[in-house]
Amino acid sequence: MNYYVDIHANLLPGLPAVGGGTLSEENAAARTADFRESNIKIAAAAPFFDPEQYSPEDFLALRDEKLKALSKVSVPMRIVKGAVLPFTYCIEHPRELKPFVLGDSEYLLIDLPNEKVSAELCEEIKRLQIVSGLFPIAADIDRLFNLWSPEDWITLRHTGMLLQISIDGIIQQENRKLSLYLLANQYAHFVATGTRSVGLPLHFTEAMRLIQRSLPAQFYRRIKNNSGMLLSNAEPASFLSV
Repeated sequence: MNYYVDIHANLLPGLPAVGGGTLSEENAAARTADFRESNIKIAAAAPFFDPEQYSPEDFLALRDEKLKALSKVSVPMRIVKGAVLPFTYCIEHPRELKPFVLGDSEYLLIDLPNEKVSAELCEEIKRLQIVSGLFPIAADIDRLFNLWSPEDWITLRHTGMLLQISIDGIIQQENRKLSLYLLANQYAHFVATGTRSVGLPLHFTEAMRLIQRSLPAQFYRRIKNNSGMLLSNAEPASFLSV
């Protein structure tokens, strides 16, 4: 039996996801059932932190309250803490990001700005890593496929930032070719459920099977195992240098 680790999951009711929208209690229960069907054994519940809506303290307290409530329900997987942070907030508060990391790791999910890649953006990413002491992961990068070229993603990877593709990046035909290219060439590292719409089937297992059929076996195994390594706090070198 194949089991998976998901580092970017929308699971907590009442908290926003990247791109907007929140889960109702009913939605959250349905999503948990989807995870069970998808053989996901560990998931990082990673709502979007909107600093215009919450203070960091209020957001973290609410997230932890939701996680505690979920832990009291019989769920088919281990759920760990996480969050997705706006890039601008990370740049402005680089020394205050540790409470938002994934599980007990040193990795942080970041929502990239909806703008073109520039030398300034790349320098900001490098500085963020140095000042924060954390390893940034660009969340759901397929949302920017219509704005950024393959060369842009390669440039971003050379800053040291890791890249996570959502299920939509694999399932949607218009995104699949670029997603598989980035995964096959070690520019992207993780596949996660991300902000997959609650109104759509999760299709996590189907996405992993597409990767398995499309890429050499050793690449599939690496992609499948990377998320588990991350939550074990593996060093970035484990995800292969550029």
